[in-house]
Amino acid sequence: FYYARELYYHAQYEKAIEAFQKFLSMKEGWIENKIEACRQIAECFGKIGNQEKQLQSLFQSFALDLPRAETCCAIGQIYFAQANWKAAAFWYEIALRVDKNTQSGGFVQESCYGYLPCMQLCVCYDKMGEYEKAESYNEMGAVFQPKSEAVRYNRNYFLQRRAKQKIFAEEKY
Repeated sequence: FYYARELYYHAQYEKAIEAFQKFLSMKEGWIENKIEACRQIAECFGKIGNQEKQLQSLFQSFALDLPRAETCCAIGQIYFAQANWKAAAFWYEIALRVDKNTQSGGFVQESCYGYLPCMQLCVCYDKMGEYEKAESYNEMGAVFQPKSEAVRYNRNYFLQRRAKQKIFAEEKY
């Protein structure tokens, strides 16, 4: 597992994939490392441009244990990058519902359990034209990081958007 991570950190992605897959095929091994290996394999496939195998690697982790928010966010990011807003929103919403397991000792990316999915959902719903929902996710993100520059930027964006809508509505009548 740790050798495979070193290969990844040194941009030897094909070798890292092989090493991670060898680790995953072993009966022994800590479950949290195996879940992390699935995510790392996915990152390797992402680096070499194979999104199909990237997704497969992330989904493989679900066979090991309950989904982790980190994995759901990674899946959401793939769909986000493809501008598939509906699919991205689905996975970010799942990430928000996942309970953080602080007892397992596994790798935890705190932002995946609140702030990150909220901010990504804000963008997804904005892109889908669901502006009230987008704004509510931005405000939910503010609960996690009240001083966030992104939250402040989005608040200004929504304020300007509502002002333009009001002007348009007044001109229409």
